[in-house]
Amino acid sequence: MRHADQVAYLERMLHMVRTNTRDEGPGLSHTPVEEYYDPARFRSEVDLLFRRYPIVVAFSGQVRKPGDFVVHNDTGQPILVVRGTDGVLRAFLNVCRHRSASVETTPCGSNKRAFVCPYHGWAYDLTGRLVGITDGAMFGELEKSTHGLRRLKVVEKYGLVWVVPRALEDGEDARFDIDPYLGPLQPDLAGWDMQGWELHSSEPIRPRMNWKLVIDTFLELYHFRYLHPTSVYPIFLDNIATYERMDRHIRMAAAKRTLTELEGTLKESWSIRDHAIVLYQMFPNTVLTYTQDHCGVFTAFPVAPDESVMHFSVLVSPEEKAKKPESYWKANVDLFASALVEDFGIGETIQRNFPSGANTRQTFGKFEKALGWYHREVARTVEANAGP
Repeated sequence: MRHADQVAYLERMLHMVRTNTRDEGPGLSHTPVEEYYDPARFRSEVDLLFRRYPIVVAFSGQVRKPGDFVVHNDTGQPILVVRGTDGVLRAFLNVCRHRSASVETTPCGSNKRAFVCPYHGWAYDLTGRLVGITDGAMFGELEKSTHGLRRLKVVEKYGLVWVVPRALEDGEDARFDIDPYLGPLQPDLAGWDMQGWELHSSEPIRPRMNWKLVIDTFLELYHFRYLHPTSVYPIFLDNIATYERMDRHIRMAAAKRTLTELEGTLKESWSIRDHAIVLYQMFPNTVLTYTQDHCGVFTAFPVAPDESVMHFSVLVSPEEKAKKPESYWKANVDLFASALVEDFGIGETIQRNFPSGANTRQTFGKFEKALGWYHREVARTVEANAGP
C-alpha cells in the first residue's frame, strides 16, 4: 500500500475519532435473501465464478521447488498445481485420462518426479504428459500425446497462486496476466511483497452457511462490539474503519486502539500496519488481512446453497517468523479462530432463518456499504452472464 494512501486512511480514521463519525455511504442497500439459498442461483454462481474466474488455490511458499505440488478440490473441480523441473508452475485437472481416478491423493508434497494413478498405474510427468501405461500392449491404438492431464490456466504472483478451474482446449495458453484482473489492487499487493513468505498454517472450516454469507462477516466492523466483546473487539476502536471500492474488489482498514497515538507525530513515520488491519476483498471469494507482521488469507468455497468450506491460512515472512517464538504465532491464529467461531455460530443461525419468510431482503446500513458493493458485484456478474 503506497505511503500516501496509508496516511490518507489514517487521517480519515483519526477524523472519525475526533468527530465521532463513521465512513458512511449515501444510503441503505439491500440484497434478496433468496440469493443465499436458491439452488438455481447457487448453480449459476458456481458455474461462472468458480469455473471462469481466477481463484486463489495455493501460495508460492508451497510450490517453491521443482517437484512441489498442491491438490485443491474445493472449487468443485479437482485441481493439481505442480512446479516442474524446468521451474515452470503448471495446473491440471487431477484426473487420470484412463478411468478418471485422481492421480494424486496427497494434499501436498515435495520432490515429486511423476504422478502415478493408484488405480491402474498410468504415469504422468510434471508437465502433464502421459509417459507410462501399464500393460501398454492392451492399449495399442491409444495415442499418448492426446491423453495428457487436462491443463488449467495458472499464474503465480505476489505470493499467491491463482487458477481458472475450467479445463483448457488444445492450443489454449495456460498463462495469463493477473494484474488487469486485480486492477487498482495491483500496486498494493506488489507493495506488500509476499513472494518469499511462508505458509505458517492452514485450516479448513465447514460452516453451514452460504459462501457469500462467509464473506459478509469480513466486510463490516459494526458487529464487533456485540459479537466479539472478549476476542477481537478489545483490539479495535468501535466501528472506526475506512471502505473503498476498487473496481470489482474492496479495500478497507480497521483502526486499532493505538490509532490515537499518532496525534502530533510526523506523518512521514506513519505506518498503517502499526495501527490498523488492512483488508482486501478480492472478488469473488478471497479476503486478505494484513496485520503488523503477517497476513491472514480467507478463501470461501461453495459446497451447497447452505454450506461452504473456508480455508483460514496464515502467511509470514521468514524474517518475522524468526523474531518470535511459535507460541506467539499460535496465539495470533487462536485469536482469529475464536472470532471465526463466533462469526460462524451466528452466521449459521442466519442461514437457517433465511427461508422463514421473516425477511425478503438483507438490509445494509450506511456504514455497511461494503456489503452492498459486494452483493451488487456478484449480482451484476451473474446477471451479465445469464443465458437467454
